[in-house]
Amino acid sequence: MAKKKEIESEEKTPAKKVKKAKVVEAEAAHEEKVRLAAYYRWEQKGKKYGSHSEDWFEAEDTLTD
Repeated sequence: MAKKKEIESEEKTPAKKVKKAKVVEAEAAHEEKVRLAAYYRWEQKGKKYGSHSEDWFEAEDTLTD
């Protein structure tokens, strides 16, 4: 009986909520790509202390071009 209610509530989910969830998921995936790219840049630079902002911005620039 509980499963039936779950299915019914899923069917009644507004399209806006589904679309918003997909956007949030895409943003999270993009952020993870930037995070990994920044980490690899940091490693390539010799793990320099305090360069996290620079590495992050460079990674974002590389991925958005």
